[in-house]
Order: sequence, then structure tokens, then C-alpha cells
Amino acid sequence: MVLAAGYGTRLKPLTDHLPKPLVPVAGKPMIEYALDRLGAYGIEEVVINVSHLKDHLTVWLANRRHPIIKISEEDEPLETGGGLKKALPLLGDEPFFTINSDILWFDAPGQETALARLAANWNDAQMDVLLLAQSKARAVGHDKGEDHLFVMPSTTIGWKDSDAPYIIAGLGILHPRVLRTAPDGKFSVKIIWRDALAHNRLACLPHLGSWFQTGTVEDIKKTEQLLKSVPGAS
Repeated sequence: MVLAAGYGTRLKPLTDHLPKPLVPVAGKPMIEYALDRLGAYGIEEVVINVSHLKDHLTVWLANRRHPIIKISEEDEPLETGGGLKKALPLLGDEPFFTINSDILWFDAPGQETALARLAANWNDAQMDVLLLAQSKARAVGHDKGEDHLFVMPSTTIGWKDSDAPYIIAGLGILHPRVLRTAPDGKFSVKIIWRDALAHNRLACLPHLGSWFQTGTVEDIKKTEQLLKSVPGAS
């Protein structure tokens, strides 16, 4: 599932007339980067939630042939957790990737892809949540948040002190079982993460490549400049 229903307030005035996922980064709508990565990995079906200026986004998505897109409509944005819960009937019963539409990630040359590494490290018997983490020193456009509460040595596979502190990268795997008892309406996915952490069922995996969050105009400008030297970004 790609989360794409937010207002994109920090990207105003661009998002007054354009949904945030369609704001271009280096000539491509930012959501296209995630969809291209998912398609290349072999994902056949993606659920995308829409709300703010949803008609614009729905029309754009209708022109995409691969992966197959299923739309989860929200009358108003339900935040990350609420959007996932509302989309539950479309998500099936197996673990699924969840991705924020305003992140761009690129894999280090010669390394397995982030999606493949997440899938390989998923342990259904021990996990409900597996989050990709990014070294903060190499992150572009990160919001200040509660990352340190989730990405710790005790929760992180392959933790390196030299790369710490880490941030949550907006990409991971979630098991739908944790949504079935989640509240309806607006709420942050961090509620689900906190519950998984409390039951020792949350894990993190460091990303080995480049990572960008394109949540502000300045973030986009910096990302576009740096992308020129990122392998595989074109």
C-alpha cells in the first residue's frame, strides 16, 4: 500500500491545486518513484489511498498499467493509521509493503534491493511490523520525530553504531492482523508501532542506499541536485 491521501500542507502553495503525490521531483511525480520500484520488484497489485484533490490523482493512476492499482477513497484524510485501517478490505490476509508517497529510495550498487531485503528479513512468527531505517546523517528531508523510540539496538537487525542515529524511512512491512483491532477514523500508524514494540513484535532494518523525503520545496530542490550523482536515479 502506498499512502497518498494527505494534504501536503508543507508543500503549499503547490498542493493547493495538485495532490502532493503528483508534485514533480526531477521531472517525475514523486509517487512514480515508489510505483516503479514496486513494479520492478515484481509487485502485481498496489492499494493507494486518496483524499485531497483525489480526482487529479485517480485520473493519473488510471493511466498506469503496471502494477494494477486499487483505490481506497477517504472523504477526508484519515492519517497514516486510519488510511491503512480503511483499506483493510483491499489488503488481504498476508503481510504487505507499506510506503509513504513522499519518499525516494535507491539501492546501493551491488546490494540486494531494499524491498528484497525487507522480505528476506521478515519473520512472521516474531514480527507484526518491520520498518526500514535510514542513517540520519545520510538522510535528506527528514522530519523531527520519535524515531529513536523505535529504531534502537535492541530492535534493529544489523545495527551499526557508526551509522546511528537512525530514522524511520517510511517503508516497511506490516501484517494486516494488527489492523483488525485498530480504531476507526483518524489515527497515526505510530499507535500500531507502539503496540507492536510493547509486545516485542516490531523490528527495524537499515537501508544500504540513498534516501530522500520530498515533503517541502527545499527538500525537493536539494533532492533534485543530489539525484544527479545517485546511481540508478535516472
